[in-house]
Amino acid sequence: MKIRGHHLACVYCYLGSGKSSGVDFFGVANSIPELLDLLRSNPDMEITVWDDVDDVCDVCPLRRSRGCGRGKDPVAQNQKLRSWDKEILGRLGLHAGDRTTPRQVEAKMRETIGDIGQICTNCASSAASGWQEFRHGIAKGLWPKE
Repeated sequence: MKIRGHHLACVYCYLGSGKSSGVDFFGVANSIPELLDLLRSNPDMEITVWDDVDDVCDVCPLRRSRGCGRGKDPVAQNQKLRSWDKEILGRLGLHAGDRTTPRQVEAKMRETIGDIGQICTNCASSAASGWQEFRHGIAKGLWPKE
């Protein structure tokens, strides 16, 4: 499964929000809640990290033929998201196409990304909390009972 860098961060923002649906947190329906469930169920599955449209985008209702429909211009929106993907992967010491596991990603995120707000600037889903959701989600982790 291909997962772009910023989707890995979105999972923790959503998790830390305590919201029960993508609409409640992101303001629109998307595929992040399903990705969270998949990663939680399969902590050691092999994933391929990516810096462009991924398998999550493929099933997202926001997907447009030329990019992400979250913004007015799908191509420009996808370029912004790609810059986030590359920055996140770089901080994790990964490159597009590298294979890893959700468990390894979480460990690297805890070590290397303290403030996701420095990367995902101008995010339409960000809250006035100063990215408290990400900090709470990464501290909680996908497998808190382990």
